[in-house]
Amino acid sequence: MEQNQIQAALMQAYLHALPRSVQPEVARDPVKNVFFNEPVNFDHQNTFGFLQSADYGRSNVSAKNIRNAATLYAIMIIGDEMGVFRVADAILKYVTMGFIDVESNATSTRVYNYMKLREHRTTAEERAMFYKQVFNLGNGQTPEGMPTNRNFWPLMESLFHHTKEYLSKYELSDSPSKISQAALRQLIKDLQHNLSRAASGMVKLYVPEIYAHLEDAIQIIDAPEIKDQLGMGMGRELWNVVEQVSMEEFGYYPNTSALRTVAVAAREVMNDIASYTDGSFDNNDFQNFMQHVEALIIAQNLLELRQDKPQQRMAKRSEVFQGLSSGAPKTNGFVASNGHSNGYEEPEIVEDDWNF
Repeated sequence: MEQNQIQAALMQAYLHALPRSVQPEVARDPVKNVFFNEPVNFDHQNTFGFLQSADYGRSNVSAKNIRNAATLYAIMIIGDEMGVFRVADAILKYVTMGFIDVESNATSTRVYNYMKLREHRTTAEERAMFYKQVFNLGNGQTPEGMPTNRNFWPLMESLFHHTKEYLSKYELSDSPSKISQAALRQLIKDLQHNLSRAASGMVKLYVPEIYAHLEDAIQIIDAPEIKDQLGMGMGRELWNVVEQVSMEEFGYYPNTSALRTVAVAAREVMNDIASYTDGSFDNNDFQNFMQHVEALIIAQNLLELRQDKPQQRMAKRSEVFQGLSSGAPKTNGFVASNGHSNGYEEPEIVEDDWNF
């Protein structure tokens, strides 16, 4: 018994000395205090020091993951919503059936390689799965247990809302530098954590492959002899071919101008988010970020002609995203002006509105 008392006394002396010699005095453990029959002296003011660090939470932020998300988003808009992947497949069909001819070695090689690699690249269904996983957009099917990023668009809508408020105040204020940026900076941090988690795992391995696929498709569509044979009017260029083939094959003209702006602005916004830190993101960086978000808002609004949210727009067009690998795209009962069902309903034009 005496031995136990001696050990307890030594332990008590050690615990009293340790905080003073190693670290500032903080709250004592109540269990230890009860064991030594001492009163509980809890220093509420000096607790939670681990939350005060300037680097708190940065360990959960991956700039690489966020930049992967930025690239994937631009691929989604250009490759699948605009339809570059579908258009390249249609051109491949035209060449196969002899409707158009390719003579240059460069274009012939690209078309041949594109055909040979089709079976080894991601399918429209696989891409749709990644879009669903990272952005919760479209009707992609995800494996059981795979989480989808349901918080992404609510955070983006909040970013849009606070950006519009900030810009309105900025334009009317005599002292723009005094307008609070706190809400927007907090949203940037929230999106950092959101995209760092959502764009992790296998999607990072697939993004370079999908981008290479997109570049090959662009090079085929942009080949001079393809533009000469498929382009219409004076402006026989890449985007003109995308519009023309989309009209002939799917019965609608994609808004290539607005979609390009969405892809560029969204990518810039996400890359800004990836680079953000409290210390390095100065006022000039912040104003550039505001310009990128504003450009994204305006372009998104041009696409929301039926006042649909991006989730609804993507869902409505998701069946068209399936590509031509299984024949003509699936339809949902909409009828084009030529009387044929085409899977797309021409939207009504409404007045410009910034409300999402």
